[in-house]
Amino acid sequence: MTFRSRRGTRGRWVLLGTAVVQAVSPPLAGFDQGSGSDPVVVPPGPFFAIWGPIVLGCLAAALWGLPLRRATAEPWRRIQLPLSLAQVGFAAWLVAAARLPVLTLPVFAGMLVALVVCLRAVVVTPADRVTRGLLGGSVGLYAGWTSAAVWINAATLLPEGAASATAPLAALLAGAALTAAALTRAVHGQPACVLAASWALLGALVSTASAGAVPLVVVAASGLAVVAATALVPLVRRPA
Repeated sequence: MTFRSRRGTRGRWVLLGTAVVQAVSPPLAGFDQGSGSDPVVVPPGPFFAIWGPIVLGCLAAALWGLPLRRATAEPWRRIQLPLSLAQVGFAAWLVAAARLPVLTLPVFAGMLVALVVCLRAVVVTPADRVTRGLLGGSVGLYAGWTSAAVWINAATLLPEGAASATAPLAALLAGAALTAAALTRAVHGQPACVLAASWALLGALVSTASAGAVPLVVVAASGLAVVAATALVPLVRRPA
């Protein structure tokens, strides 16, 4: 058995195990998502329902990638470690949010790095249609949402005065938009990634509009436009 085969053999089980941990961790971690004191850039509750497709998609993808012939082939072999780390990070984030919120930001940032590695591997590697749709769709949603949500996470850690001030919140929204746009460009406008990043920014737009925070509405809307424009560039450049 080659090193690649051994790695794929172990990695497929780690990927499945961490996907299961990710799926069962929300009710076990003791984290209550609702908070009346969240900054106005935090999307309304229904926007967080995107975690359902992400978590279930990761579990389904891990099951699809379990057979050895897939597990030892690309892109599965390349994504097993970073996606497993991201899934462990999800559970760690929930625990930190319930017990030591300041740790949520570095955990979320680490998850984003791992997810970018995964998504890049999926985008640049030829794969069958199911792998591209299931794995690419799940990781795309995961990375796209995280690219913007990590900045919104940072907003929840601001001191009380700054959490209601326009300037720091606008800066964080701009960071979310620029990060989402940079990721969109790096993955050539991968649809699931664009959809999830836009969903996060739309949530911020809805929340700030409901609060009447006009400057923040402008930043969120501009961010949406930048992500959309970035996603359209590869289509415009593609030869007929």
